[in-house]
Amino acid sequence: MTKSFDLVDRPWIPVVARGESVLVGLRELFVRAACFEDMVLPVPPAASGLWRILYAITARVTGLDSVGGAQWRRRQDLVLDQGAFVAEEVDAYFAKYRGRFDLFDSVRPWLQDPRLAVECPRSSGVNKLVFDRPAGNTQVWFGHHTDADAVALPAGEAAWYLIAQLYYGASGRCSSREVAGQRFANSNAGPLRGAMSYHPLGENLFESLVVGVPPGRTGQNEEPDLCPWERDELPDPLAVPWSASWPCGALTGRARHAVLLVPDGAGEAVTDAYVTWSWRLPGPEQDDPYVVRRQKKEGGWYQLPADGSRALWRDVDALLGGSSEITSHRPDIMITAADLGLDGRIRAYGFDQDGQAKDRQWFTAVTPPVLGWLRERDPVTADGVAVLTRAAETIGRRVGTSLRQAWRDVANVKDRDGPWARTGEAYYWARAEAVFWKHVGEGRFTDGGRAFARLGHEAIDYAADGEASPPRIVRAVQTAHRLLSTPAKKGSAT
Repeated sequence: MTKSFDLVDRPWIPVVARGESVLVGLRELFVRAACFEDMVLPVPPAASGLWRILYAITARVTGLDSVGGAQWRRRQDLVLDQGAFVAEEVDAYFAKYRGRFDLFDSVRPWLQDPRLAVECPRSSGVNKLVFDRPAGNTQVWFGHHTDADAVALPAGEAAWYLIAQLYYGASGRCSSREVAGQRFANSNAGPLRGAMSYHPLGENLFESLVVGVPPGRTGQNEEPDLCPWERDELPDPLAVPWSASWPCGALTGRARHAVLLVPDGAGEAVTDAYVTWSWRLPGPEQDDPYVVRRQKKEGGWYQLPADGSRALWRDVDALLGGSSEITSHRPDIMITAADLGLDGRIRAYGFDQDGQAKDRQWFTAVTPPVLGWLRERDPVTADGVAVLTRAAETIGRRVGTSLRQAWRDVANVKDRDGPWARTGEAYYWARAEAVFWKHVGEGRFTDGGRAFARLGHEAIDYAADGEASPPRIVRAVQTAHRLLSTPAKKGSAT
């Protein structure tokens, strides 16, 4: 029996309609996008990748992929004025690639490589596909799954994890794959591995999708700009990777892993999977329009890594593009949001990972309405937020430095951190956000330094329990307060 799970019509993407979450297929998502408040896929790395896929399809059905410069801006305004996607254009796109969105198609399964069933001597197991399941000897996350008795994954959820693997997959050891007599069992990391991803939000899903399409670039592509499912041929794994054409190829075609899902007899669930390498040669460089880039000391830029212990407000300055822009480059998509005059929020997705197999924590967060503070629209607030953020970070570093030194004085050791710094930093950062938003709301940007300093002194007392303590601890706490109040000398560690 032919197994099929057509992602165009089968429900698999969770969206919010009138305050309730419902599952829809790709066609319904686009045709009724103006009726949906948001897309709420509960696996952040899958949501981050799916937004990029949806942006690419949005570019296709609106014609935003075919123009650049001033024409692109006019076209975007016209699309937004429509208030909804044109159903006939949506249907025409999916009809053109009928069968290419089938999760279990025997010839061209969506975003997969059917050759893996022959080229891989053994499968990887469904647990390897799912980031929050342990596979082999890896750590347990949310459930006690074992490779000996793997639980099948509903087909719609399998599509989520397929996307997550292609964008956030690990480097290093993977299932062996042999192509043209050459066998390898290692892969490079996915293009977003360990990175933060930021997305401006509109009034509804339609607006969010149109606003999220990156501006066109005229005269850049020498080759056709194609998504993987739009190509008639499968990739040659030993050849030079596909060019990162703009915008659709860059958004959907930079994966470094190859995946194949194995369905159950009814085609409703995935019971096994192959996860392996897709290319041997390095791919072309392409800046991602949804990440913050930070400058390296030796020059060049890197994607802001995700940190599960770091609150989103600490990076708002990097999103607005204030005075911190010298060493931090905001996501390019924020320029689009600034030009449109949106006053909405920004959603962030993070997956705290190392470069290889360790997956620590994933998370998502949404800012208050901050798009009106982008530097093109409100440079005073954008720069003020940068001033506040620098003050908060400076005091936060000094709290840790002061408490580490104080504990070393008490314990009479030189190279141990002790417990005070962790306790004090946790106290400080848990309360600093309220101080930040209060001063932003009141426009008192230059007063923030004093408020953060007061909070830092509170954190020191809390961590070291300075009251009713032996004289030796009291003296150490006084030293910590003095160190917090004394600016570090230029060039010294803080």
